[in-house]
Amino acid sequence: MRAMAGSLSWVAGSLSLVAGRSLWGQVPLACRSFSLGVPRLFHVRVTLPPRKVVDRWNEKRAMFGVYDNIGILGNFEKHPKELIKGPIWLRGWKGNELQRCIRKKRMVGNRMFIDDLHNLNKRISYLYKCFNRHGKYR
Repeated sequence: MRAMAGSLSWVAGSLSLVAGRSLWGQVPLACRSFSLGVPRLFHVRVTLPPRKVVDRWNEKRAMFGVYDNIGILGNFEKHPKELIKGPIWLRGWKGNELQRCIRKKRMVGNRMFIDDLHNLNKRISYLYKCFNRHGKYR
């Protein structure tokens, strides 16, 4: 009898819970000061977004790999790094910012304006401190 009374109270509680949910379902979310448990899925996308229009022959894609066969087709007269346009201290070279600044100072430091050289020296000093204080080789 006791077990039956406990199960009846559980059923009665679940009925009131269901009834409460149906009543609270009519009240807007902004009026409620508490959550009902399971969030509602309001924003469900039914259609797919339109496909992006991609220009397959823009300049970057069209020129991709253009210097790959320069040695074979050009009789090995020029190296691809000689065809790179940009500052002389950066052509065909790779490194971090400190190495780049030191390389710039060595290559064009004597031709730089005084203020630019001073700022470059300050940047080298700052980066030198940073690289020596932090990093995996410390």
